[in-house]
Amino acid sequence: MDDPEGASGPTIGCGDTLVATETGPVAFTNKVEAAMNALLKDNAATHGESGLKNAVAASDLRYKSSSVKGDQVTVNLTGTVMSGGTCDDPRIIEQLKYTAKVAAGVGSARILVNGSNIEELLSQK
Repeated sequence: MDDPEGASGPTIGCGDTLVATETGPVAFTNKVEAAMNALLKDNAATHGESGLKNAVAASDLRYKSSSVKGDQVTVNLTGTVMSGGTCDDPRIIEQLKYTAKVAAGVGSARILVNGSNIEELLSQK
């Protein structure tokens, strides 16, 4: 969503901001797993006329595990990251990280895809 002032949420690349959305009630034992699965299983690239975009929708990612150490959550995913380019890279990274850290209640997140940092994977594209 284009929001150069960052009024809707944290500012990320290309003038975008992160905006939290809600799903229906979900039963879970692991908040991080539930939140990541909700994001990863959402195949809609856009959400109605809201202007909200799901940059992760084109990727074929699956939740494998997560762990919290101190103020950081590490999430292990498997699959393939698909990016539309320069503006999608930070969208993908921050959607995954923000979802994980909010669900875990920590200040930072590390996302691994097939054992590699998401930033390294996307910087090669």
